[in-house]
Amino acid sequence: MSFAWLVLLSSCFLCQMTTTDLVYRMNKIECVVNKARVTNVTCKVKPINWNLALVNMDCFLIVPIMSPDIRVQVFAKDYSNQFQPFLIDVSFNLCEVVGRKNFVPYGVIVWKLFQRFTNANNSCTFSGHLHARNGYLDTSLLPPFPLGVYQVSLTFTDTNSTNRENIANLKFFIEAMDRRKSKKLPKS
Repeated sequence: MSFAWLVLLSSCFLCQMTTTDLVYRMNKIECVVNKARVTNVTCKVKPINWNLALVNMDCFLIVPIMSPDIRVQVFAKDYSNQFQPFLIDVSFNLCEVVGRKNFVPYGVIVWKLFQRFTNANNSCTFSGHLHARNGYLDTSLLPPFPLGVYQVSLTFTDTNSTNRENIANLKFFIEAMDRRKSKKLPKS
């Protein structure tokens, strides 16, 4: 039995070493917000090269978010160009992740991305102008997905003791692909 595990682990390591570079390139973004809570919303994808596109977002929160809950869903595009659920559907309270009371892996990934690319600080209450600049998905943060087109949906809600109110739904359309190499000769 231990030999079988050794063979399985070594084949995983060999497969990891022989695979080409995987890149997650953002193709499009859709932002749908609750206009009673959020105004002045802009969401744009700026292509840089064949392998990289950057996301820039801006919004102004009319009402502060006290206890943000986030639902992360991933959908894969199938052969009929429809998005079908793909492995990840997780909900978490961002305050628990910030306060290190909850270690949901995808919650930690989202918080690391927020810290890196947004003006979200280490407090749990979010208010005023929020922005994300030059955001992209780093392959070191995510597990390797099979090649294809994916939709990552982030649903933000504010939960208090009596009700739950929808704030925004962000949809990122991402392509998992091999890194494209330039065929140009380097300048000497």
